Amino acid sequence: MVTIYKVLHTVLFYAGFLAILVLAIVIGHFGRKDLEFVIFAVALAPYLALMVVESMVNRRNKRIGLLREQASAAAANLPGKLHSLQASAAYHHDAHTVWSLIRPAESATFLSDVQRAFTVPGTPQGVGEQQCFIGRDGSVSIVEVIGEESPRWATTRPITEDTYNRRYTYRLEPTTTGCTLTVGVIMELPPNAAFAADPNEWWESHSRIYLDRIHEVLSGRKN
Repeated sequence: MVTIYKVLHTVLFYAGFLAILVLAIVIGHFGRKDLEFVIFAVALAPYLALMVVESMVNRRNKRIGLLREQASAAAANLPGKLHSLQASAAYHHDAHTVWSLIRPAESATFLSDVQRAFTVPGTPQGVGEQQCFIGRDGSVSIVEVIGEESPRWATTRPITEDTYNRRYTYRLEPTTTGCTLTVGVIMELPPNAAFAADPNEWWESHSRIYLDRIHEVLSGRKN
């Protein structure tokens, strides 16, 4: 609608300007050259002023647009915000026992809410191994083991599209009564992104279900 008004305004302006010029020519034709000159001058003055103003406005808008593009490019080149989050739980079992539970891909079916989990055929055991997880809603995710020292620690990363460049860590440390498992995530948020809540609380809540299920499974085996 705004475009229509602009076009209509432009058409009416030029139509009126041409009508004034025609009127001046007709008046000059009948011998009033002085009046013809005055009409031409009066008509051209606002027209030239309008052209100058329009040129200045266009240059200003172009400069503002360029500054906005430069600001957007600078924001895109800013480093992301790196977050390292961790949550831990202690178990009355040695590290080998906990490792043997959490390490196989298939364990995810009773340690999380996935419906099916397996090692991707053709991938090696250990570093380079890929594990596939199929959710109850049909979603599919695949992670790759990028570092491992059994039964102490492992690091994985999603191989599907991941805008946060995440890395998941699992570390087992022996204690006098068993061991402690620490699960963590290292993720890089875009410069303009932020957590809606406290990131440490979010990761603690997210990981606690997994850590508690490990305890439940180990307790069931013990009994």
